[in-house]
Parts: sequence; structure tokens; C-alpha cells
Amino acid sequence: MNREYHLSFCKICNNRKNNLSKGLVCSLTNDVADFTESCLTFELDSSELQKFKKRFEDEVNDKYATNGFEKILSESSFTKPSKSRNPKYKSIEKTHNLKFKNNVAYDKAILIFMIFTLIYIFFVNYNDIKNSTLENGVLAGFGVLGVLICVFFYRAYFMNFKTKISTTKKGIEYYGKHLNWNNIVDYGIVRTEGGRFNPGIIIVGTITKGIVEIDLTTLNIIPEDFIDIIRLNTKTLYETVGNNLENP
Repeated sequence: MNREYHLSFCKICNNRKNNLSKGLVCSLTNDVADFTESCLTFELDSSELQKFKKRFEDEVNDKYATNGFEKILSESSFTKPSKSRNPKYKSIEKTHNLKFKNNVAYDKAILIFMIFTLIYIFFVNYNDIKNSTLENGVLAGFGVLGVLICVFFYRAYFMNFKTKISTTKKGIEYYGKHLNWNNIVDYGIVRTEGGRFNPGIIIVGTITKGIVEIDLTTLNIIPEDFIDIIRLNTKTLYETVGNNLENP
């Protein structure tokens, strides 16, 4: 495991201490962490964990204007959704090895819109089409719509989109980056005003990375379901080392 993974434990452990040459070390060994999956001597420092949560709240309030008069003027809003009554994912095992790609529903919606547009233009210009007096501009419009319909039909039904976000037992792989479950202390959703096709961006507060943004803009998952995935994987995070971590 890398240093960042170790620090996500060490920074909220009662056994931590600073070393001038090595940085944050374990007071029991006077050395940097060297465990693999979990630390057997980990002791949760609840007060330090709360400091990270408070830092996350302050950064969110400052960056996304979730309080006071600034919220009225802001183009985005931050929410912390409550637990779903009918969650899509019933167990933690079902949240692993998931792959999220482009949502073809948008391509299908555009495809349907263009087909209806093509039909409308056809009937409006039916007499000209019948009499072969169709203007060149309208004819060109038919051609462009025809090409676009073919493109979006291919995207909606045949194109194999690349996976942009996936989940594993250890964490989240997103746009070439990695975030461990144990690094997460809090989370929420930022929605952009006026963005009809933007379901929201997941905002995650972490121990070692600060605020992390995970964009779900065009993916085939809604923010509430993604939050449920995070909630399940962080709910009993430290039980494997004999400690209970309060669910963010």
C-alpha cells in the first residue's frame, strides 16, 4: 500500500506522532506505517475525525456558498441526501465491481427529437418534395439531419463507451484516479442551476486529498445511488480493525 493509504489511517489514529525526519509515524514503532490492508493497532481518534468533517463543511460552505445570502446568488447548491428509502444497492457486496459509462438515454432522447424534427420538416415541405421544387437549403437540412440521426443511432445502440468510473472492494476508480473508501469522511451533491442534463457532481471530503469532485454529468448513474454506494462502503469501515466509525 502507498503512503497516502497509510496516512488515511494514521492521521486519525491516537497512536500518531510527528517525526522531524520521517513525518507522521506510529508512536508504538517510531516508524512510518507498513501494514497492507489494515492496521491491527489502529485506535480511532474521534475528535480528530470530527476536525476533518468540520474542515470539509467549512470548505464546502466557502466554495459552494451553502449558507446565508450567498446561497441565493450562487449558481450551484450543495445537499447532503438522507438515506434512500428504497436503495438500489442492498448490500456492500453489490456495490463492488460496478462500471459506469456514458448514459445513452441522452443520445436516445436526442435521436427521438431529431426523428420527429425530420418528420415535421417532411410534412411541412411535402408539396415541394412531391413536385421536386424543394429549396437547396431545406434539402441540405434533410441531409444534415439524416447524418446526425445515423450518428446518434450508432451511439445509442452500438457504440461501446469507455468506463469512466468503477468501484472495487478498496475504493473508487474515477477518470484515471483512485480514492480509497477509508479516506472518505463526508460527502454530498452539488447541482448546477439550470443544468437540465446535469444530475450533479459528487463532493467527497477526504483525509489526505481535501475535497474531491466526482463528475456524474453524463454517466448512467444518479447521484443519490452513488451516494448510497459511498454510504455502504464507509458505514462499517473500521470494524475490521476493532473500531466503530460513525456513519458520515
